[in-house]
Amino acid sequence: MRIPRIYYPDDFKENSKVDLTAKAFNHLKVLKLNIGKKVEIFNGKGKVTVGVVENLGRDTLTLKIHEKITQEKEISPEINLGVSNIRNFDKVVKDSSQMGVTSLTSLMTSRTKLRNLKEEKVTRWNSISSSSCEQSGLNWIPKISQMKLENWVENSNNKTKYFLDPKAKLFIGNIKEFSAIDLVIGPEGGFSSDEESFLKQKNFVGVNCGDLIIKTESMPIVVLSMLKVINGAN
Repeated sequence: MRIPRIYYPDDFKENSKVDLTAKAFNHLKVLKLNIGKKVEIFNGKGKVTVGVVENLGRDTLTLKIHEKITQEKEISPEINLGVSNIRNFDKVVKDSSQMGVTSLTSLMTSRTKLRNLKEEKVTRWNSISSSSCEQSGLNWIPKISQMKLENWVENSNNKTKYFLDPKAKLFIGNIKEFSAIDLVIGPEGGFSSDEESFLKQKNFVGVNCGDLIIKTESMPIVVLSMLKVINGAN
């Protein structure tokens, strides 16, 4: 039977005790874990270990860490994804997190219907992302934010930069292997002409995904799968 995995954002050390959060406790309670059972915990920044249930109360659960703590390197390649804000952005967060994206940003564009920036949305998305990483076995949780397209583009520091453009001649599957990439996905209506000009001015190159018509909410998992293949990921 697979050992349950729990996200624990605080620091933990060998031979120490960890009191789990209410969310983690409720998750493990459903699994009906008993004292002595093993639980894997990770901090979302590559740190992971296995603890043993030492104390189990009505609303508390304490783990004793016996095993060696492992510090994994950051996921490679680095993929920074910007996606136009949509109503079902929860799906974008879930899929992108499971695919090992480095950072994910909800973007406000001129054609974005949902234009309000709310901090509670980021809190919700972080929760979805951590749950996705729990399920998929990834120990690095992506950085999630929301901002205007212009600000995201200005903050782009990588040399490899692309934006999805159905009119572009370059197919995304034909781009060269990379160590880091910034990729932006626009709304279903596409970027405005001014936004396209701005992206090109900032050295973003247009790429297409072939003839398939794919909704914005499904596009990230398609694009991320292609990028993983380009870099030889299994």
